[in-house]
Amino acid sequence: MTQKTFEYAKLDAFPELISQANSLVEESFSYQNPHKFSVDFAPLAGQKNLHNRHILIDSTTSRVVAHIGTRIRNFVWLGEVIPVAMLGGIAVDEKERGQGLFQLLFERVLAALHTQCALYILWSDKHEMYQKWHFHLAGQQWCYRSTLPAQKITPLLLQNLNSSDKERIALLYRQHVNQHYFSPLRDEGDWDDLAGITSAELLLLPHGYAFRNKGMDLQGILHDAAHRDGVNGLMKDLGNAGVLWAAQNEEVPDEILQDLQQVGLWRPNTHPMALKKLSHLLGHTVNFRDDYFVVEKDDFPIKMNAEEILAELFNYGKNRLRSKSITVYIGGLDSI
Repeated sequence: MTQKTFEYAKLDAFPELISQANSLVEESFSYQNPHKFSVDFAPLAGQKNLHNRHILIDSTTSRVVAHIGTRIRNFVWLGEVIPVAMLGGIAVDEKERGQGLFQLLFERVLAALHTQCALYILWSDKHEMYQKWHFHLAGQQWCYRSTLPAQKITPLLLQNLNSSDKERIALLYRQHVNQHYFSPLRDEGDWDDLAGITSAELLLLPHGYAFRNKGMDLQGILHDAAHRDGVNGLMKDLGNAGVLWAAQNEEVPDEILQDLQQVGLWRPNTHPMALKKLSHLLGHTVNFRDDYFVVEKDDFPIKMNAEEILAELFNYGKNRLRSKSITVYIGGLDSI
């Protein structure tokens, strides 16, 4: 029997395999009609991002057997731009599992992104598996549910907005997300890319906005929102229009219920550029020696592993290197 060989490539070199790659992702995540990967994750799956979609091809059959999509997004925190590598659409053909293909592709992708990012993030319920590659749960996200009736708001599509309304929501995003949270920057091109996610409907409000639904994962979720008056303003204007995901923990009236969940699986990078960015986020100089992050605090070095430094940044670290953890906001349109 001839031993199989697998070729690594990026999808822009094999555009004829786009449909195959999309089908592989949909099969792996049990997509059901009418949902489509190419719509729900349009910025990741679109033509402009093919060079960031990594695949393994069975050399014998020219079949796509593994896929990982990536996007480098510039986040902002206290005036500093922090590049973050976002990974999604992670899939391996069910018939080819158990051969180490995921590890082969995943490690190649991580290496390819090493010089480009300060942090990596992905979303998965396979927490223990990804710990092998130093990915750990970090960041907090608050969920709000109103017991009041939903307000009647006609849903819109982002791609159908006029230029005035587009600029209004972009301004709200800059003022009420970027200026307060560790969050992705969005230029006009980013908003155009997000407009391709037609499975998400826009609820446009007098002083804010919220997106609701997105494919199978975010049905009934208000997941990408900004409002002049924060959570209370959103809930007042929306009522029980869905479960709101928000970065801030606000005091809310008794008719609004809240709980807490975590944002995603993060991994801090070790490239010199990344260490400089991590130093900005942490407020202390960060180096990497002998497989540990070393943080200089009052001229005293503190050795930490990946999980510990993420806790110092985004949760409640035992060394209390920050007086307050960094608040993360990644809207559902950006999550991949």
